[in-house]
Amino acid sequence: MPPAAASSTLHSSKHDVRVRRFLLAAGAYGACLPLLAIANALGLVPLRSVVEIGSLMILTNMALYSLFHTGLNERFRDPSLTWLQVLSGTAVLMYAVFQFDQERGLALMMCLVVLTFGTFRFSTREFFIAAGVVLAAYAGVINLLMWMKPQGVNVWLEAFRWLTLAFVLPCFALVGGRISDLRQRVRKTNDELSSALAMIQRLATHDTLTALPNRALFNETLAHAIAQAERHQRGLAIFFLDMDRFKNINDTLGHGVGDRVLQEVARRLTGAVRASDLIARLGGDEFVLLVEDYRDTTDLADIAAKVIASFGQTLTVDGHELGLSASVGVCTYPEDGKDGQALLSNADIAMYRAKEQGRNRFCFYAAELNHLSEERLALEAGLRHSLERGEIEVHYQPKIDFQSGRVTGVEALIRWRHPTLGLLMPDRFIPLAEEIGVIIPIGYWTLRRVCERARRWHEHGMHLSVAVNLSASQFHQPELLTELAAILRSTAINPNALELEITESMVMKDPERAVNIMEALRRMGVRLSIDDFGTGHSSLGYLKRFPINQLKVDRTFVRDLPHNNDDVAITRAVIAMAHSLKMSVVAEGVEHQQQFDLLRAEGCDEFQGFYCRPPLEEGELMRFLAEERATRGLSAFRPSLATS
Repeated sequence: MPPAAASSTLHSSKHDVRVRRFLLAAGAYGACLPLLAIANALGLVPLRSVVEIGSLMILTNMALYSLFHTGLNERFRDPSLTWLQVLSGTAVLMYAVFQFDQERGLALMMCLVVLTFGTFRFSTREFFIAAGVVLAAYAGVINLLMWMKPQGVNVWLEAFRWLTLAFVLPCFALVGGRISDLRQRVRKTNDELSSALAMIQRLATHDTLTALPNRALFNETLAHAIAQAERHQRGLAIFFLDMDRFKNINDTLGHGVGDRVLQEVARRLTGAVRASDLIARLGGDEFVLLVEDYRDTTDLADIAAKVIASFGQTLTVDGHELGLSASVGVCTYPEDGKDGQALLSNADIAMYRAKEQGRNRFCFYAAELNHLSEERLALEAGLRHSLERGEIEVHYQPKIDFQSGRVTGVEALIRWRHPTLGLLMPDRFIPLAEEIGVIIPIGYWTLRRVCERARRWHEHGMHLSVAVNLSASQFHQPELLTELAAILRSTAINPNALELEITESMVMKDPERAVNIMEALRRMGVRLSIDDFGTGHSSLGYLKRFPINQLKVDRTFVRDLPHNNDDVAITRAVIAMAHSLKMSVVAEGVEHQQQFDLLRAEGCDEFQGFYCRPPLEEGELMRFLAEERATRGLSAFRPSLATS
């Protein structure tokens, strides 16, 4: 409810309470009318006086009612007009007492009713003042009676009545004041309880960080919206939004900065959608948007584009300038789901597809995405247990010296032998392993496995170097050096036989720190190489600082050799630059004779690829090495052309 409407409703409620209190007091006047008639019948007051007193009661209440009806009461300090009612009631009562010819004490009993007008409104002090007003008014009536009706006044009796009132009214005022005080304390307690209940309700339905509705309130609202959509045969849409690379902000700058970023995300989302649309935070960096009123998917695409555009402006937190972006998945009712759970799940699936397509974009749900999501969940569950089940395997691809044709080393490449899907290549599961955090244990297992096998080969006279790819997570892990040292000690392998392959993008995230890590690795005796060289953004200034032994020319530059002049020029430049920096060069992905001839002519040192052999299981590698020894080098890989 808007604040103005809420304020108006509250004001109206208070006014209604004031009017009801006035009507209750007016009812007391109404009860007095038949009492006046009885008093007249008993000869206590003449008929003319009864008419005058009744008319005065009616006029007094009409005047008060007009103040409430017109709202003029709001101009008074006390909009309830409590004092005005007490004073006017006292005046009417004293006029009635003056008109009574006898038994004025019966009429004076009504002064207690007049004082009750202040119940729950007057403090103890105000009750005593009101009692004093009544006593003063009655003293004035006594004096008027002595002046105007001396023959009908018993001074001592009237004095006794005044003294009785002087004793009774303060006691009544004290009790009334205590009741009012008790009511105020109860009211304060009730207000505090109401505030606490409202706070509990808000905590139960709203996110404490962003003040947006939480998952519980969103699910409740979504269920109601689906019921309305079904009843009125209309659609609704769910937008599932996830911030891109938000984990990097938390890990790098801390959760305090991350929380402020989430608050800014909530603010921008609120400003990007209509007031009728519901935005909620499900948890972490996941937000969801419910849209009920739209014409077609074009409207939904416009909303999604507007949401994504809201993150275009950079955000500065604690001196850090941060670029924000989000991936959005969109699904609609009833086409993509009939209930809230299905809609949220399918919007989540569409959001992941948006991330796979490059992030900072939106994607509509399609039925085939569900199959992909189920397969991904199955792969994720299997991957978490792949090591303990012995499903990860290491294959080895030979590296061949261009001049001698001899095998100089191998590159270790992992495969996942899935129990139902068969042998899976790295591109099928490595990104997922990175995402769910199992790449680090897989990486250390691979290092230990490779070192154990290399030591065994050395014991059998096969002195091969073994190259292992390090993941970005593993390279930046603080425990890398300690873990690697422990592996080298336990396997008793010569560190110089181990070569760690690092990508350009991995080291360029934090070049200074990368240099320190690589220098520490070199001090351990491990060899280093830059993998996929040419596809990243490393500068020559940093490259010459890196303690690198070898550069690997990426297969994307080798693939079109010798027909693509640009690739030829790039390959020639990389080889020349590496040699000038005292590095050897390995070409990846060599598949045919023309590539082989050009690379050898340009002075490339080694190559690997299907022109020699694809990655081999250990047994196949041993047979190949035996064949290579028997044929003394280059002739060993030429027959593979016929079988590859």
